[in-house]
Amino acid sequence: MMLICIENIEDILRSKFRKQVVDQGIKDAVKFLQQWLYLSSQVTRLHGAALARVQIPDIQYLLAEIAYGECGFGNKDKIHSKLLTNLINQSVFACFITQRLNNSVVHLFEETVIGLSNMSQDEAIGFIVGLEAPAYQILQLLREALVGVGISDIEVLKSEYFVIHYDVEKEHQKSGSEAMDIIMDSGFELSKIYKGGDKAINFLTQMIA
Repeated sequence: MMLICIENIEDILRSKFRKQVVDQGIKDAVKFLQQWLYLSSQVTRLHGAALARVQIPDIQYLLAEIAYGECGFGNKDKIHSKLLTNLINQSVFACFITQRLNNSVVHLFEETVIGLSNMSQDEAIGFIVGLEAPAYQILQLLREALVGVGISDIEVLKSEYFVIHYDVEKEHQKSGSEAMDIIMDSGFELSKIYKGGDKAINFLTQMIA
């Protein structure tokens, strides 16, 4: 596999996610939403674990900015997992979606945090690249799942969660582009970044597929 640049890595990771998750479709909307809601509530721990491995201040800043956005930019009522819960509560299946998760999913997440905390700097950066690469694909899957549990598409799209996320993902893409420039100027190994990104796609596949 020829890795030319970070954009090339992102394209490969998105393609893998599409084949493993998107093309397979959502088999159980309740389960998908339950697991995505859990991941949404814990995702900043992944950013924090990656941040602890990164030594370059400019990239530290970008990772911290992404995590801060997930936490509502300082407004606790705008925390993304809370906004998602508000949207899910419109479904008659809300009580099932918000119930306690299967222990195996929680264990997978905890093991991933530990693994990320022990990655090299290059792999840790790659892991976050992998988390962000399929962002728009995940939003589309999430939209389908929410409609699948009885929330109208109009209500989904006009919800604060979706309005914010479409805006936030644009910012994340901008931050990602800035990070790519820094990465390419800092001599990171593309093979290690890809390795970390591949681990992120495998993690996402196990978490929500």
